[in-house]
Amino acid sequence: MSEFLKFPSNFVSDQFVEYIDKSEIQTVVESLAHTISQKYKGQELVLVGLLKGSMIFMSDLARQIKNVKVYIDFMKVEAVGRSKESNGTIVISKDLSSDVLNKNVLIVEEIIDTGRALSFVKERIAQAEPSNIEVITLFDKPYKRAVPVKADYIGKQIEDQFVIGYGLDLDQYGRNMSEIYYLKYPN
Repeated sequence: MSEFLKFPSNFVSDQFVEYIDKSEIQTVVESLAHTISQKYKGQELVLVGLLKGSMIFMSDLARQIKNVKVYIDFMKVEAVGRSKESNGTIVISKDLSSDVLNKNVLIVEEIIDTGRALSFVKERIAQAEPSNIEVITLFDKPYKRAVPVKADYIGKQIEDQFVIGYGLDLDQYGRNMSEIYYLKYPN
């Protein structure tokens, strides 16, 4: 059964090409989890997923982290008033519900491109005075940066492609696909 059957019929699915298969994604996630497990062994760690895209990566990552007491929280931020002339204002639509004072925090992103939202989130969490803030991302597009923000842990650097699958979406579709696909004919 084609993964593209998970799209509504009005989507043109043949415009997407498989880019990263699920076994490669699994290998990358396991490697990242092993690194986090070693770094935070015997400690507490608050994973902060940025909704909605990070949910699948964060779920798989959390299950692979060993010998660490893991807490889970989420934030959701959105750019409002975005146009060709402006990048918009970033607003919080779901803030942390956990107290992160003096705790280790790992911000979980599925992909970093411009870095605007991540920079905003990192500054916001810093105001809560955790003992440590780090960033992990499954995919990184460093050449797309608009602000100087870096991930501490990077699963894979990818080309400048519009990608969907494994949490990444096109108009809210495709998040449930096991592989990563790229748009063959970008608009």
